[in-house]
Amino acid sequence: MSGVKTIFRVTLIALAMGGTARAQRRPDTLPAPVRMHDAWGERSNSPNTTLTIKEASRSADGSQFHLYTTGVPKGTVFSLIAWPITQRGPSEIMEGITVDGDGLAICPGLDTCGAPGKPSGPLEIPWSPLPGEPLRLGLLSTNGALKLYAKLVAAPLGGQDQGCRVEATLLTPGAELITIEGSGFAAGSEIIMDSGTEKEPRAVKGNADSSGRYLSAILPYKQGSPSGTLNVTLKSSQCSPTVTVPLSN
Repeated sequence: MSGVKTIFRVTLIALAMGGTARAQRRPDTLPAPVRMHDAWGERSNSPNTTLTIKEASRSADGSQFHLYTTGVPKGTVFSLIAWPITQRGPSEIMEGITVDGDGLAICPGLDTCGAPGKPSGPLEIPWSPLPGEPLRLGLLSTNGALKLYAKLVAAPLGGQDQGCRVEATLLTPGAELITIEGSGFAAGSEIIMDSGTEKEPRAVKGNADSSGRYLSAILPYKQGSPSGTLNVTLKSSQCSPTVTVPLSN
């Protein structure tokens, strides 16, 4: 499977974490992990294919997730790709995956996939997410012809106001880098992202795109204050949704 690993050998831009919080408002100035996270999904899929992550079960020990596909030819064999926030880029974690007649990813009784005694059972992804943590998975066919990507935030951090919404997604385990995504704003409207306090205001101006979406990033830490919470408000003339993000060491 060296071809799979070569395709996903990704080098990300090093992030400077010191000093005051910073935010970027133009997509081309966003940090590489933010741009890559934003692209991880449907628009990067092979034509006429989809990949969806769905929770299958939940217990005190965590949840199990299944993968569902559409547009995949019968008999296609895949490798599973994962990009946890503890890694700088995606990597192959499993081989020998196929899909059944309903598009459910399964392990067809091969040594490289699935659990002993469960031939042709659903591929089960165990996960106990942090608030705001994304699950990012992909399927890559063994010949490299098909690529499917999906992401899911099972415990989302968000807020809404007057039809507008803001969501925060962690891109590192300690929330050193966070994406801020807004939706429902007027097309092209000016937005002020306020992530500061009365004593230390931090505001960045930007604009929603033609669909009313806004995307930015925050590196929230100041030296000497590595924990607590961060409140981020997206202020426009029509609405001001706020999201609260827990910070930790």
